[in-house]
Amino acid sequence: MRSAIYLTVVLLTCILGAADVASAQDGTFAPVGPFVFLTDDKVSLKPDGSYVFQHTDGGLVFEAQIAPDIRIVDNFSRALERVLDANRPRVFAYSVFGTFLTRLRMFDEESSPVRTPSYMPKATIQLAWLKNRSAGSSDDEQFLRGPIEMWLVNVIPFGHHSNGQNGCLFVEQVRIEGECEPQQPVVDGPEDVNTENGSFSTNYIRFGLEYRRLHPEGNDPEDIRAVTRREWGVGGSIELNPSGYIGGSISDSLKPLYGATRFRVTADVASGNWRAPIPLLNRVNCGRAWAGGFLMFVRDAAPVVDDVTLAVEAACLPSRWGGAGLFVRYYRGQDYYNAAFLENISRLQFGLTFLQAKFLAFPKR
Repeated sequence: MRSAIYLTVVLLTCILGAADVASAQDGTFAPVGPFVFLTDDKVSLKPDGSYVFQHTDGGLVFEAQIAPDIRIVDNFSRALERVLDANRPRVFAYSVFGTFLTRLRMFDEESSPVRTPSYMPKATIQLAWLKNRSAGSSDDEQFLRGPIEMWLVNVIPFGHHSNGQNGCLFVEQVRIEGECEPQQPVVDGPEDVNTENGSFSTNYIRFGLEYRRLHPEGNDPEDIRAVTRREWGVGGSIELNPSGYIGGSISDSLKPLYGATRFRVTADVASGNWRAPIPLLNRVNCGRAWAGGFLMFVRDAAPVVDDVTLAVEAACLPSRWGGAGLFVRYYRGQDYYNAAFLENISRLQFGLTFLQAKFLAFPKR
């Protein structure tokens, strides 16, 4: 248990330390500090968040997701400067970045093991088209308030998901000369998965399209920028896990059980400087508050796997917490944790998140 406490403290320190850095860098520009993309920021829209949280599952000490982005190239800063031009151009923007996403589960067992972490590095290409849909003229407040329309294409040309283990994936297998072979034939249903040290690996491609509506609060025509304070979006994507796609791709034995084709629909809404309409809670100013969710349809998985996965989430990032905040999520469907793919879970999750997303600032020329 001591190791569990130590690892929890380390993760929280890293996340909150990063939050303090973000606050120091961003806070001099905008009143909500780290909730605004500056014009010289490297921008990735809707990034994966970092989380440390607990479940309503008594078998876990905690779970964590760490997802740092490394931006390679983008032109969003120039694109955001052009959106509020008087001639209302349709502006094209792009971003290319990598994410070293890792998920960890610490189990409530002897020595509190962190078993089979999920290693999920990926490369992402984002293409966006933005246009000011305001009916006002360029010299009045309505023009600065938009709304700004955005079409976003999100492509992951290469994503990887593995757990770094060297055991055979199935309990009925034994490794012979480097290859896992069945000890005896399986009669009924899928084989039992080795969740202790079974080797799980797949590579995937994902294509997504999203429509977003951004509502800046440009209250002063003399201000040099209009900062988004409210937005919403809907979208969809398809994920493919093809055989033979670069090294570590999905195996022939895993493919008919995992569900190699996945369709997802998403929706979300976010607001800045939001207060809950509830006594006591309305004293907290959420510099960014959001709610969202997704439905995922899994095709060609094992019969024991739910065809539909549902997740809904809400979060509040208080304006003085430097980018950290609290969230609550309900998840129901196929377990997303590598070798646990044959399990269905229904869990309420709650804990700490850091900088899931920020608002855009549209500078005037």
